[in-house]
Amino acid sequence: MTDVHPSRSLADAPRADDGYYGPDSVSWRVFADPGSALGAKNAVFLQMLDAGMMTHFERVSLTSEGPEAMAARFDRTSAYLRDSIYADKAHADAAAAHVDMLHERASWTNPETGEVVSAKQPEWQRWTWWTYIWSAVRGYQEFGPGLSTADADRVVVESRIGAQKLHVPGPYFETFAELDSYIRTELPKKSLTIFAALAGHSLRHPDVKGPVAKWATRRVLNGVLSLLPLEARYFFAVEDRSEKEFARGARFTKWIAKLSRKNQTAEQLIAQAIGETIAAPYRKVRAKKPVAAA
Repeated sequence: MTDVHPSRSLADAPRADDGYYGPDSVSWRVFADPGSALGAKNAVFLQMLDAGMMTHFERVSLTSEGPEAMAARFDRTSAYLRDSIYADKAHADAAAAHVDMLHERASWTNPETGEVVSAKQPEWQRWTWWTYIWSAVRGYQEFGPGLSTADADRVVVESRIGAQKLHVPGPYFETFAELDSYIRTELPKKSLTIFAALAGHSLRHPDVKGPVAKWATRRVLNGVLSLLPLEARYFFAVEDRSEKEFARGARFTKWIAKLSRKNQTAEQLIAQAIGETIAAPYRKVRAKKPVAAA
């Protein structure tokens, strides 16, 4: 869970290339779709299950954040992830360098040992990155147009690019099945802190007004939570929801994703994502001054 702050000053350099992923990647198609964006919200719940990371997060962050602030934090993180995939190489590098710097600064000193603990813990980095990729792919599979096994594997392999830019350590995965196995193998080692439980409660109970809005919000949340492995659901007190209710939520969320596409093709959604990286880059890059003629 990365706290990020998009750049707002500095004249920005024009787009110079297609970035590290490019139009031939499966990632461009997957991450431009609303289905993957909805699925990615599921990653927050999985990330909350790393007790060490959440304890660290509590010590270096404001612990009184409400749902709105948490949503804004997620949006800023999404802006970074968008630029890492769709921005040109210079902007992707600038974004990754800034996030890496934030991770370095997000530190606290253990009063008992005097040890300075930063957010750049290998297991935290791996869990954060790969739960995001897993959740986005699952969202695209369930709420998007669907994804073949081969293309899901390609997304996983392509995601090494972003992992390496943030210095996420290996081993990396060759297939989505390997990634899925990693997620499920790690779950028995996870636990929920009080801080994470309260944060999860806030996310599951957003302050929305009106019966229709509350009904729709619960349906979408059920859709997002339906992606969680069964073992992970038990952490978040959702056993009152039946499998039928989760299935209805998934169908409703898929419909919401379809509405969000606004009948746009994958190419149009990709063009929109690229346009957003140009109009509102996560980090601007200083434009090079033209060399004066001799």
